[in-house]
Amino acid sequence: MTDATRMTRRLSLPIGLRQAVRSLRRAPAFAITSIATLGLGIGAVAAMFVIVHGVLLAPLPYRDPERLVAVDLRSPELRRILQPPGVYLAFQRNARLLDDIALYRTGSANITDENGSTDAQRVTATWINASMLPTLGVAPILGRGFTSDEDRPGAPNVALISEAIWRTRFLGARDVLGKSIDVNAVRRTIVGVMPERFRFPSADTKLWLPARIDPASATLGDFAYSSVARLSRGVTVDDAQRELTSIVPRVADAFPRLESGSPTSLWLDDVRPQAAVTPLREELTAGISRTLWILAAAAGLVLLAACANVANLMLIRADGRRLELALCEALGASRLRGLSRFAAEAAVLCGAAAVLALLGASAAVRALRAFGPADIPRLSEVHVGVTAIVFTALIAAIAAIVCSAIPVFRVRRGSLSFSLRDGGQHETAGKARQRLRGMIATLQIAVSLVVLCGSALLLRSFQRLYQEPPGFDADHVMTVWMQLPFARYGDSAAVDFHARLTASVRALPGVRAAGVTNSLPLGPGERLQRSFRLGSGRDVSLTSFTIDDTYLAAMRIPLISGHGFERTGVQRDGDVIVNRRAAELLWRDPNGATAVGKQLAMSPVGPTYTVIGVVGDVRDHDLAAPPSPAVYVPQAVPIDASVEPAARRNMALVVRTAGPPANITASVRRVVRELDPAVPTYNEQPMTEVVRASTARLAFTLQLMSVAAVITLVLGIVGLYGVTAYMVALRTREFGVRVALGAEPGRLARDVVLRGLTMIGAGVGVGLLLFAFASQYLRALLYGVSAGDPLTLAGATLAIVVTATVASWLPARRAARVDPAIALRAD
Repeated sequence: MTDATRMTRRLSLPIGLRQAVRSLRRAPAFAITSIATLGLGIGAVAAMFVIVHGVLLAPLPYRDPERLVAVDLRSPELRRILQPPGVYLAFQRNARLLDDIALYRTGSANITDENGSTDAQRVTATWINASMLPTLGVAPILGRGFTSDEDRPGAPNVALISEAIWRTRFLGARDVLGKSIDVNAVRRTIVGVMPERFRFPSADTKLWLPARIDPASATLGDFAYSSVARLSRGVTVDDAQRELTSIVPRVADAFPRLESGSPTSLWLDDVRPQAAVTPLREELTAGISRTLWILAAAAGLVLLAACANVANLMLIRADGRRLELALCEALGASRLRGLSRFAAEAAVLCGAAAVLALLGASAAVRALRAFGPADIPRLSEVHVGVTAIVFTALIAAIAAIVCSAIPVFRVRRGSLSFSLRDGGQHETAGKARQRLRGMIATLQIAVSLVVLCGSALLLRSFQRLYQEPPGFDADHVMTVWMQLPFARYGDSAAVDFHARLTASVRALPGVRAAGVTNSLPLGPGERLQRSFRLGSGRDVSLTSFTIDDTYLAAMRIPLISGHGFERTGVQRDGDVIVNRRAAELLWRDPNGATAVGKQLAMSPVGPTYTVIGVVGDVRDHDLAAPPSPAVYVPQAVPIDASVEPAARRNMALVVRTAGPPANITASVRRVVRELDPAVPTYNEQPMTEVVRASTARLAFTLQLMSVAAVITLVLGIVGLYGVTAYMVALRTREFGVRVALGAEPGRLARDVVLRGLTMIGAGVGVGLLLFAFASQYLRALLYGVSAGDPLTLAGATLAIVVTATVASWLPARRAARVDPAIALRAD
């Protein structure tokens, strides 16, 4: 190495940092421990920042995203109501505070190439109107969006495809525009390719089709849509909500009838809908924001515990260097220059930890995207970018200040001349320094208790959740979804296909029962709300499920009274089944004894149905939510197609098997191909996985909170052990003298343990106070247990006390074994 190279390397690093690096190289155990501890803390905060920023804080990838809002309808009870097109058109025509508004609904579709060269593929599709792309401010990377003429009934069939479909099915060919793709057996011309970043309204959307709303229609339309609007400049969300709410009552003037033929005014009087305007970013992340902020707070506590631990180590290191600093000061060196060493060492440690943290955060984010809950919105946008690097550097700088400030403050206030006169041999930890180290250890215990209590409550919630009976037996059940194309399957053909499917599957070896449903309990599927009118004139809203005659047996949903559906053909005969909750709501009959034979009429107009059976309650949406009052209708041709939903094309097959359910999947696929090779199967998974997925978000939160609890507990215990062990080491001479004068070793051990218990008690007290404040934010995540559950809090506190007591007892045992001769000879 040349002299010029050596000089360059010396100049590339400030003198203070070079000295800090050399000093840390002489204490590798301290350096490695500190970097690892800080890396854990900074990495936890960095990873949560990346997630919180990407999901909650980063602007949506649209033009002027702060002006985009979601427009919904809400009942006075704040229940969401999907919009009919007539409401959207009324907003579009009359709103003065909106620059634009667009309509959409999401479903699924089967796609194949125009020449049939590839297998049918099921994709998530969204039906949008021509104003959607201009409203969001997004343009295709190839081609164009829909025109207003293509958005009307009878217009040419066109489609927008995602960049993923373009690259996989069309190999990224630039001449894809004008080519055709079959969507649900309808040939459509591709007019545009949307960029990868366009993931509206969800990350799995791959296809966009024209909504084709008829503005000249006199009916309100199908209640199946949602809206997105762009506020005019300077308009607030509250202003827009007041204006749109005032427009809702005027809908009946332009659209006097519902599709069923009943008056729109009657629907307005019965439902009393109001407009609800929400910033689009908040609407997309409403279900996950509280969880992520709680996890971010837990990560902050991990960082606090890590900084406290390293600060304590640096304080101990500073005590050991007081003689060195005193000698330098006596030789004329500035005290400030000596103290700057601590800041330089902290900067080196935190800098190295920041690099480690970024690597860990990047790995954590990749793991979350691969294995995290699928229902976290915007997860595909999360990545470690420049913003995350800057934030991590800022956190590392703050950590360096915190870790170095305490030892610098203590040494600066102390008398270095005393250390020089005493030669460092009679220096013991002063009461002030002991108190400071004790306070840091107490803080670590408090932080550990807060995170441990939160984790314990989530664990209790998880246990309670899984103890709740779902109302069905998920073991040995396989689920397979399929969608029939509307163009080739009318109502009768769809009913016949599903009947032949279940009959063929039931004939397979190892199959005990099989049935179909439009919505799996706790899983995907369309959950319709249908209004019924009782004989008393009272209207009720029930969740409606479409099933066949063998679904209840396949899922082992118990029949309480009456009987189930009987296979009589494809035509519906007016029979329905209700669950126990509906029987109690409608006729105050929780046992279902008198509900059989009762009648329900569709509201406001429609056919009248007869209840033929009452089944047990099923937790259809969420294990943590009570079962909904539900009505089961048969998969059959409707009695009155003008007011009743059509027979379902998108259905799930449920198969109860004698052995492992996954073993039947290949046979089911073969049966479906034999019935119709153009119908793909998708979402093939055991019912136990469906149940597990319904609690994935809580499990994810519990896992991260548990990791944070373990880290903070370990750091707290290590901190307490270090403080106690260091105190014992400093008082070794004192203990030796006391033993030489006749003190009992057991008494010395009790004194040390008592001191540790004092810190533990203070930490527990502070921790419980902090948790009392933090618990109000945790309540929304709990189920079946209160935030102040005494058993859970007592268990967490006991775990802290026991482990911390052990950490105090180990140094105490060493104090009790002090040899007076060795201790006095060391003096």
